This record gives sequence, structure tokens and C-alpha cells, in this order.
Amino acid sequence: MKRLGMNLLAAGLLVAGLPAVATAQASAAPAISPEGMVGPALYVTDPARSLKFYTEGLGMMLRMRFGPTHRPDVVVGFGPNPAEAGIMLITDKSGPIRPIEHAHGFDRIALRMPDLAGVAARLESLGFKAGEIKVVHESIRMMMVTDPDGYRIELIETPGKPAS
Repeated sequence: MKRLGMNLLAAGLLVAGLPAVATAQASAAPAISPEGMVGPALYVTDPARSLKFYTEGLGMMLRMRFGPTHRPDVVVGFGPNPAEAGIMLITDKSGPIRPIEHAHGFDRIALRMPDLAGVAARLESLGFKAGEIKVVHESIRMMMVTDPDGYRIELIETPGKPAS
């Protein structure tokens, strides 16, 4: 019983001290106001082929080119607004472009898309492989595709849009 009382006392002291610790930590750091997410940067081996996959295949727009003219990097996204998240397609800037080595940790990028059947047909017509359209979680249509460098892209059909 004495041990239980000591544990309760210690827990009470710990809880009583938490607001002071949290307040001290919160006041020590300046407030941060995030402005949004830029998006992932993917190394690519053939920038033109990757750009074709993302723009012609998935319907994204080329938003920006930057870096050296002999090997520019690009940003693609849905719509022209650079403040909205996009995908940066980047390459090595000197020497030969190295093959992509995928490691454990990064799994996929998920994108919302209308008309998965139309996207699949467009990808196939451009020479890219489209995955099988499946229903997951009892009502969500999705398709997995792989970009030219082996990055997995999960395409989720936008709810409320007509399914093909």
C-alpha cells in the first residue's frame, strides 16, 4: 500500500509539472506559420521520358524549369499554381546520370485522379504500363502505376467523379 501511495504521489508531481515544462518549451521557440508543402524531389535518369509520363500520362503541367540548361530540373503539378504541391524531377548535375537505387523507407506517392480508366488508356497509349484498377476499402477505386524510374504512384479515383 505504501508503494502504491508513492507511485500515485510521483505521478501527481509529474502531471503537475507538465504544464510548466510545456509552457517553457513553447515560449522558447518562435512560432512557425507553414505555407504549404512543395512536394517530393525524385531523381530521374531520363528527364524527357519522366516529363512525358507525368505531363502527358498523368495530366500534370510543367510548372518550372530550373538549374543548368544542359541538365535542368523541373517541377510538375496539377494546375499552374506554384504554391500548390508538385513533384520535382531532378538529375545529377555533373558526370554521368546514375541509375536509381530504391531503398527501404520510401513507398509511394498518392495522387487523386478522375477517370482511372481514361488515365490507364492514356498511359498505355504512350507506352507506359498501367496497373489494374481495384476497389479498396469497400468503395475506393485505385490503381498502382510505376514511373519510368521505378517510383510507385498510387492513383485514387476522386470521389463524386463519374467512374469509367
